[in-house]
Amino acid sequence: MNKYVKVKTKLLLPLSILILIVLILTTSLISYQYTKSQALSELENSIKLAVDISKLVHSTQKERGFTAGYLSNDTEDFQEKLLQQRKITDRALLKLQEYFISLNNEEISQKLHTLLKRDAISSIRKSIDAGKLSVLEEIKLYSEFNDQLLNIIIEISKISQVPSITQNIIAYSSFLYAKEHAGIERAVGVSIISKVDKTDCVDQGLRVYFTNLVAIQKLYKKTFLRYVSKDAKAYYVQKYNNDVIHKVALLRDVLLYGNIKEIRKIKPTFWFVMMTKKIDILESIDNYLEKEILDNISYELKSTYELFILFAVIDVLSIGIFLVMMFVIVGLIKSEKRLKDIIDKYIISSTTDLKGRIIDVSDAFCKMSGYSREELIGKPHSIIRHPDMPKNAFRELWQTIQSGKSWSGKVKNLKKDDGYYWVYAHIEPLFNRYGKIEGYAAIRIDITDSIHLEEELERSKQKDKTLLQQSKLAQMGEMISMIAHQWRQPLTAISSTASDLHLKVILQKYEADYFEAKLQKIDDFSQHLSSTIDDFRNFYKEDKTKERVSCYAVIEGALNIVSSSLESRGVDLQYDFQCNKYVYTFPNELRQVILNILKNAEDVLLEKEIPDPQIFIKTHGEGEFSVLSISDNGGGIPQEIMENIFDPYFSTKTKKDGTGLGLYMSKIIIEDHCEGKLIVQNTQKGAEFIIKIPLYKDKNEQIS
Repeated sequence: MNKYVKVKTKLLLPLSILILIVLILTTSLISYQYTKSQALSELENSIKLAVDISKLVHSTQKERGFTAGYLSNDTEDFQEKLLQQRKITDRALLKLQEYFISLNNEEISQKLHTLLKRDAISSIRKSIDAGKLSVLEEIKLYSEFNDQLLNIIIEISKISQVPSITQNIIAYSSFLYAKEHAGIERAVGVSIISKVDKTDCVDQGLRVYFTNLVAIQKLYKKTFLRYVSKDAKAYYVQKYNNDVIHKVALLRDVLLYGNIKEIRKIKPTFWFVMMTKKIDILESIDNYLEKEILDNISYELKSTYELFILFAVIDVLSIGIFLVMMFVIVGLIKSEKRLKDIIDKYIISSTTDLKGRIIDVSDAFCKMSGYSREELIGKPHSIIRHPDMPKNAFRELWQTIQSGKSWSGKVKNLKKDDGYYWVYAHIEPLFNRYGKIEGYAAIRIDITDSIHLEEELERSKQKDKTLLQQSKLAQMGEMISMIAHQWRQPLTAISSTASDLHLKVILQKYEADYFEAKLQKIDDFSQHLSSTIDDFRNFYKEDKTKERVSCYAVIEGALNIVSSSLESRGVDLQYDFQCNKYVYTFPNELRQVILNILKNAEDVLLEKEIPDPQIFIKTHGEGEFSVLSISDNGGGIPQEIMENIFDPYFSTKTKKDGTGLGLYMSKIIIEDHCEGKLIVQNTQKGAEFIIKIPLYKDKNEQIS
């Protein structure tokens, strides 16, 4: 049975380690998929913003073109279309202003907010209507505004963590820049044609500007074609090969290389219309690219969610299997240990070689014989042979077992102290894999009255051990009670804060600042819990040193822990700090005393159901001491128990969980450790505890 348990344990342990590795990997993958889904969701919102930005850019491009036509020709046709286009641009602006409020990316949101807050479009329009801008100036202003919008789309491309989507966004942004310069080309072309009509000459500065615009478009188009997907490229080629694009190319060549006569044949409105048709084609390609990016993000999100669910299922199954296997392994190990302990403790057993030299013995054997294991190993088994046993009996024994048979019988054995004991022995020969005898194993049962004596002694020892354990547990209980007394409020506050965050998660209100503040609060509570354990552990150590600390800082540290509990229970805290000088003390221990007194006051107020519960905290100076008083309106301490309030194990909360150690330890901390005084008295409203702590003698300075 013992071998069976060992085999199962050896098989299950490697398998459990494998399951644990799977569990760790799946947990890591779950975390990765969750982070990825959050990033994709943010990217999806940002791309939707980019789409709205693209719509606004397209609208301002048209407004820029109509403005160029209006300033160059001053015709009613351009003026009417300009006014209509301004309304369209205003609607696009309004939509964008409403959108960025809900954007999670603070950096992008801030850039967009700053850009829209300037109200650049309105400023440009006022200057145009007042006749303060030339054609090139208005083109430059509109173009700068569009360039800043397009830069935001470039920032959005940096958010992507998926290479294919990143390439989609790079192609998309390059295409938008090419389209933007096509819009500028439309406006500059109108200006070139209009100037030829008015001045009968070609403005070479505008022609150079026009040439640069064409070259820049080619560069952006090259980048676009490098990163665009195959499907989008095919769509682009299909849309781009039509008569409008070809006609615009011919008109562009005239503006680039034609003479005055050839340019004059082109009407500004005709150029504007043809370029607008081209830009509308580009807009349709723009829409295709936007849809492709959003579809790719949706696909990635779906894949991420599916993997998240898959890994979560694997994780849950792994946890279940791991727990079951751990339960089984622990059970097997316990069984193995229990069997070994039983054999060693209760079974008088031994193993010898062919010559009768002892190879192994049980603890019970050693205990019964009086020999240690070291004294028995390697010695002949005759070391415990009693003189009263006849030699014929052992001769018969050896003849039987050497023949391969088992032997059973009563044997009187000799103890190390010359005492004796009787056993009923059963001896079996041990065979190797070839069937040859390689040793002998013996199991014995004590059949003497001495066993009863041993059992009685064992029970006595067990009783002593139990009493000692009870004593240790009582001491441990006292310390645990004190620690629990200090921990109860922080744990409640942590639970409350965690519940609040959980509710926020359920309601999907992910305010980063709020969460950060709450998590910081939980961290502060956790640090206090850890500090409390260290303080109690080091309570009697001589290497602790006092510190110069502000009395207010100590009080504030205590209030940070207990104030939330007091507020939740309707207890009103009132302060009157008249002294805030440095004291020389153990800050953590003093803070524990303050917490203990505040907690006791809270318990009294709640137990007595005081209608308007209040706790008053005051400080003032008194000679070489800083005095802190904590009082309540709970009715005070009965006079008959006032003298016993600081006694160990004295408690007024025996029906609950009081141990009587809180105020006792507080007294020790203040008077023995901090060299101060702790006094209790009744006021007209309730009990008042007064703590006097020595001031820092070298520098009695006021804290600013």
